[in-house]
Formats: sequence, C-alpha cells, structure tokens
Amino acid sequence: MRNTFFTAVCLLLWSTGYAQHEHHESPTANQTNARPYSPDKSNFPVVPTSLPVSRPQAFAKVKPTGKRVTYDLVIDEQTVTITGKPKRAMTINGGIPGPTMRFKEGDVAVIRVHNKLKTETSLHWHGILLPNKQDGVSYLNTPPIHAGDTYTFEYPLVQSGTYWFHSHTRYQEQVGVYGSIAIQPQKPAYKVDHDLVLLLSDWTDENPAYILKNLKRRNEWYSIKKGNVQSLNRIIQHKAVGAYLRQSMMKMAPMDISDVYYNRFLINGKDTIRYPDIKAGQTVRLRVINASASTYFHLNYAGGPMKLIAADGLDVQPVDVNRRLIAIAETYDFVITVPQGGAFEVRASAQDGSGYATALLGTGPARYAPTIPRPDLYKLTANMSRMGGMGMGTMNMGKTDTTAQANLDMNGPMMHNMAGMNHTQMDMSGKPTANKPAPAKKAAKPTKSAGSMGGMDHSGMNMGGMNMGGMNTTKDGKMDTSSMNHGQMDHSSMPGMDHGKMSMKTDSMPTKKTAREKQDDMAGMDHGQMNMGNKPGDMAGMKGMNSGGMAEMLDRGMSMMDEQNTIDYSILKSPEPIVFPANHPIREIPLTLTGNMFRYIWGFNGQPLSRADMIQIRRGEIVRMRLMNNTMMMHPIHLHGHYFRVLNGQEQYSPLKHTVNVSPMENVTIEFMADDDKDWFFHCHLLYHMLSGMARVVSYGDKPDSSIANIQKLHLRDMRDNQPFVWGYLQPGYPLNYFALNVSNNKNAIVAGGDHDWRTNRFEFDLDYERYLGDWFRVFAGIDGGNEEFLRRVRPEDGGTPVGGRRIIRPVAGIRYMLPFLIQSEVKLDTRGNVRFQLSGQQMLFPRLDFQYQTQWLVGGYVRAHVELQYTVTKNLFLHTDYDTRYKTVAGGLGYNF
Repeated sequence: MRNTFFTAVCLLLWSTGYAQHEHHESPTANQTNARPYSPDKSNFPVVPTSLPVSRPQAFAKVKPTGKRVTYDLVIDEQTVTITGKPKRAMTINGGIPGPTMRFKEGDVAVIRVHNKLKTETSLHWHGILLPNKQDGVSYLNTPPIHAGDTYTFEYPLVQSGTYWFHSHTRYQEQVGVYGSIAIQPQKPAYKVDHDLVLLLSDWTDENPAYILKNLKRRNEWYSIKKGNVQSLNRIIQHKAVGAYLRQSMMKMAPMDISDVYYNRFLINGKDTIRYPDIKAGQTVRLRVINASASTYFHLNYAGGPMKLIAADGLDVQPVDVNRRLIAIAETYDFVITVPQGGAFEVRASAQDGSGYATALLGTGPARYAPTIPRPDLYKLTANMSRMGGMGMGTMNMGKTDTTAQANLDMNGPMMHNMAGMNHTQMDMSGKPTANKPAPAKKAAKPTKSAGSMGGMDHSGMNMGGMNMGGMNTTKDGKMDTSSMNHGQMDHSSMPGMDHGKMSMKTDSMPTKKTAREKQDDMAGMDHGQMNMGNKPGDMAGMKGMNSGGMAEMLDRGMSMMDEQNTIDYSILKSPEPIVFPANHPIREIPLTLTGNMFRYIWGFNGQPLSRADMIQIRRGEIVRMRLMNNTMMMHPIHLHGHYFRVLNGQEQYSPLKHTVNVSPMENVTIEFMADDDKDWFFHCHLLYHMLSGMARVVSYGDKPDSSIANIQKLHLRDMRDNQPFVWGYLQPGYPLNYFALNVSNNKNAIVAGGDHDWRTNRFEFDLDYERYLGDWFRVFAGIDGGNEEFLRRVRPEDGGTPVGGRRIIRPVAGIRYMLPFLIQSEVKLDTRGNVRFQLSGQQMLFPRLDFQYQTQWLVGGYVRAHVELQYTVTKNLFLHTDYDTRYKTVAGGLGYNF
C-alpha cells in the first residue's frame, strides 16, 4: 500500500509539473514572437475572405498553376527624344516604359534583371505580396544590382490585379526605369474584348538631381513655367489680399498643387497614343497605373462614365465615375464601352493644369474628353488661411521621434476585450432617439476582467441596432460582452483618442482606469463606422491634439481641398467583408506628415528618415496607423509588402489598398495585420518628398537576410536625405557686384555672401556656420570682413572717425529667426561688442518680377537699406537693378544661379 501511495504521489507531481511546463510553453497572443517563424504560415486565424489580407494567408489559399513564367529585363542607358530634344535616359529592354509583364495568379514569377548601367540599380515590385528578400529595396532587404551584374527575382504570385515595378535607386524612376504588371485571376470576374494597360508618367528633360536642388533653393522657375505664381498683381486681381496676408502671417508660402514643371505627360511613353484595333461597341478593361514621379492625374473618358472595378489591384464593388483623381503609385481598373462615331479619348490631365496625355480608342475623328479646369489656387489659399493657428507640420529636428518606443508599451494590455460585438447600428451622437434604453448602472469601479467595458456608462448611447446574440451575464449580474461581435465598429474618426477617456457626447463615462489599462480596451475592432456625431473621417470632439487647431477645424467640417482636388475614398467598397481576427493586440501609431517648404525637408512627426528610420511592430499585432497631414501638399503613402484597410466609412467593407493619398489638413486611418517578417519600406511616393526624408522602415525586429546582413546599415546612406546641397548666385554688374553661396543639409549650413564696388574697391563679405535648432530658428558663428565703416561702430579710443581704406576681419556669432510675413531676422554680435540687427524678405510683384529688401541697424552706428528688383529670364539667368545706401548708388546687371 505504501509503495502504491508513493507511486501515485510521484505520478501526480510529474503530471502537474508537465502540465505547468506545457502551459508555460504554449504561445499566447503576446508570445507569437517566441515561436519559430515560418514565412509561409500566418500568425493569425484564417480571415474568411478570398482577398489577400496578408501574404501568408494569400499563399495558403491560392492554387498553384505549376507554371514558371520568365522575363528578362535589361536596364541600360541611351539617348531618347521624347520631347524632340535628345536626352540621356535609362531604358528597360530599349524602351520607356519597360514591357508589360503578364502572369496568372498562382504562377511563379522568374525575373532576371541585367544591369548594363555604369552604376548600381534596383527594381521594386510595387503592390506585390512577396518574400522580404524579393522586395527590391537596395540595402534594406535586397542587395543592389551592381553594374554589369544580373540578379534573379523569383516568387510565387498569390494575388491578381494591376501592378507595376520601378527602380528604388535615387532618381532612376524619374528617368525611365519603370514598367507594368498584369496578373490575371484564376476565375475572371469580368469578360471584356480588350485588356489594355495605360501607364501614366511625367517626363522632364532636366536632370532630376538639379530639380531637387532647385526645390531646395526655392527657385520660382517651375511655378513660372506652369503659370501658377501667386504674385501680388494676381492676388489683387483675385481679391485674395486678406487670405494672402493671413497665410503669410502664419509663415506659409502661397499655395501650389505640385512642385515640379514637366515637359511632357505620357501614356505608355507617348503624349498621344492610338489604339485603332479597338472597335465601336467593344468593351475594354483599362488598367490605369500612375507611375509618375510627382504628378497626380485626373482621368476621364470621352465616351461617358467609366465603371471603376478595382483599386490597387483588388476588386471593389463596381461604381460609375465621370472622373477619377489618381494619386501617385495608385492603380485603378475601369471597364468602358467604345461608342460609335470616332476615336474616343481617355485623357490623363496633370492635377496642376500644366498639361495632359491622350489615348485614343478606336478609329475615325477624335472625340475628346471634357477639359478639367485648372485648380483655383486662390480659393485653396483662402481655405488654408481660414485654418488659422495650424502647426503646419513643421520639422523639429532638435528632438527625437519616439513613436516606436511609445507604442511598444501597447503590446500587452491591448487585447480584444469586446470580441464579437456588433456595433453596426450604434449611435454615438448622443441625440434623443425613440428607442433609447435606460441608462446603464455604473460599476462601482472599473473591472479588469476580459470581455468587459469596465465602468463604461452607456447613457445616451443608442443600442437599438446592437446585435446582442450570444451575450451572457456574469455571476454578479453584470453584462458579459466577450462574445459580442463588434466587427463593424469604427473610430477612424477619432485618431489619437484615449479610449480610457472616450467621450461619446455624453458626460457620464468614468475615467478611473490606469494609464496602462486604458490603452485600448476595444482592440481589434473594425473602426470603419463609429461616428461620434460628425461625418466619417471627422474628429468630432477631439481636443488637445498638438496640431495647432487642426482638431477644431475638422470639428467644423472644414476641408482645405475643393471637390475637384479631393480623392474620394468613400466610393470604394470591398466586394467581401473583412474582419480582422479577435484577441490580438492593436498597436496604434500616430504619424503626422510634416515638412518645410522653404528648406524642402519632409518627414513624419517632424523627423526625416535619416534621424528616425524605424517603426517597430511585432508579428501577431494589428497595426493601426493614424496619418495626419499638417502640410499644404498631398502625399501618396505606400507600404511595401502589405495590404492595409483604408477606414473610409464602409465598415467591414472598407477596401484593401497598398497606397493611400492624404490631402492637406486631412487625417486617414489605415490598419493591417502584422503577418510577415523583417523590414519593409514605408514612404511618400512623391519621389522628391521621399528623397527629402518622408520615409520610414516598418520593422518586425528580425535579423536581416544573410545576403544583406553586412550592408543593411547602408540603407540610410543610400537614401541620402541628409546629403549636402550646394547652390548660390553671382550678380556681376556696375558699379556693384554681389555673390552668395550655400552648402547645407538637414541641420547644418555653411553660408557666405558679399558685395563689391568697382569704383572705390570697397567691399563686405561674411562666412558663417549655421545650426538649425528648428524650422525657423538657427544659431550661427563665423567671420565678417571688409571696410571698417561697414562692419562696426567707431569707438573714441579708435580715433573717432573710421579710415575709409581700413579693412578688418572680425569673429561674429548670432541667431536667425523667421518672423511672420516670412521676414528673416538676424541679431549679430562681434568680439568688440558691436550688435547689429537685420531684417530681409521678398515679394513677387508680377510672375517674373521679384522685389527684395534688406535693412540693417548697427547699435550706436549706422542704419542702412538695400532694395532690389529681379526679373527672371530663364531658370538660371535674371536681370537685376538695386539701390544700396552703403554705396549711395543705383546699380544693375545680369545674375546667374548655380
């Protein structure tokens, strides 16, 4: 008996220990990273949809065709004549654009890229879900393709639709390295007579590197060429003086739609292209791709409305449109019918009104699409000026971006505590309703048990349409919401909302939770339609957001962009419901889109890529990004290797996309399942914004692939958003000459300038090092040199009167700051104790005529002024005339920008 008892005790202890070990080793939703990662196995339960919500889930669902489809792409440099002017460009297989590569869903793509350039190159497969190593971003996840080398990409195609490819190496996309991809579904949803790719792009004969330098130096040449200069005479003519003054008071430059002037806009490499094989009465599937570097296009059709059937490669519920504004890097599919009586135009018009490209479908006389009006910049300026107090998304490189670190704490408690709750009909407005229930009894204190809405007072909440199926009560009589379906609840209209203090236009919701408990008790919900008493997409009731009045503006329902220049995502509706799995943590990432147009630096949360490159996420999370655009530009934001839901007010039918536009002063919420590995690029797809810093790396925290482990750290150097730019001007003339030089990167600058009088040989120059401590504030130190009378007040011990021929050099230091009305101010102190104040600025009087001024006051010494008129002749040449009280003469001559 004793042996039997001893044996039983031993077995019991062993089994208990084994069970505890098994429980400890079993992964939970917060331990998904502890499991060995299989790149083809999802970290989430299967989402009941045929849409590619993630690469592993799409890979598991697609049926392989067993076919390997091979393409050879040869990237080379040659002379092209797109505008009639010979221009060295980069081609793929001898053409611009490259070929259309066609596949079928389930094929394996095998693409051999042959680099015949004298420099390295790369190719990224835009919108394609593929293994990390195949993504094609040099140094980040794929090795660069060096000169003379061949690199083979190979990956299974787990989706169908319209996509494209392009270089991710510096400016190569702008000069020709791009092409299209069409993947047929295994079960076609539409039968058409023609399947036609229309690849839209912009073309410049200018060196793209010089374009970026021109943007950095604030040259108005591109606005002059486009006819978009908001000069004083036009401001008066449009009765927009008040709006202009209000905007200048807030240190904002005049409104513009786009930055760059282009010589041509192209469809499939031509400004006009014909398709005479398309006959009247036939149907055509248009696969429209905006492959431009920095142009948004309006697309319309002379034959009537177009049926929009797909966005970013994936089907949407069909909707008829007369016109669609297409952001950079977006793709849309349309079905059209060609009428009788001619060749009907599909027109792609540049959003800024500077030109268009044409595709003619059919034969006979051309039937042209309606002309899209040019944007009313003065109306948009007025809209902007009425949004007084905006922070304008300025860069702040004196601080560190802590977005990733701040959100790491959100992993643990952000569990799906309201799984299954159906809020489709929940009315959060607080307005009286006929079937409003009696107020719920408050809990004594917030409960921490899963499945509860601890202490939440439902008074004022209309639950008449709430699906209570499966709802139980706990032992103490409280409501157990653990089985409620809330897949359709949306709070995209409340980015940044603290759910522990959620205000639903009632005054009875307790806020007793700890900071950690109130991160997000409603994690995992579909945030597509929770409306806090305003339109979807608004942020009603959101106060205190640090964007200088943006919340107040949105509360009033104001929109900066007019209807013509708005991309309406609310018309896009997924063909199938998409509800992300419950019981997974949600990571909310607030990203403010920021920039400084004067220095042409762009970023997220005030930081360019070179200063804050990583956004940390973890497998098994649902990542929700709140994109808030505090700039005056539209930004097409693209995430590599993932599809995200755009929370556009369509609840469970919110569409999946890989690129989304964020308009000025607009906020957009996207969310995706973190269901992959390693590092993925996330950036603005406007090329010059990306190269100036508006990019991040979304990182799962894994070790890089062995092929790039030793070089991955070079990805920041390869982007080079912090590279120095050199520019200046020479103004030879008589009797005075002027020069200026600037060498600057994101935070530092070396600036020099000076003037000289031919008659007397008197001169003045300065050479300073500047350090930017913010957008508008900088400190400097350097030297001033020249004639003594220009440089300092005369002290009695120096003999009273300066000697005109005496020349000195003095060390100086000071501060510079941009004042309202875009006035540059300066305070300078030298080693002799002399203090000088200076103000300077400029104003475009007419589209080519610029007025500049500068005034100086040396404390205890002189007051002097300089006024100048500059007339722009070409991009680099200008005429100038000026008067300077130092030299007491009128001067003039020819100036040159370098």
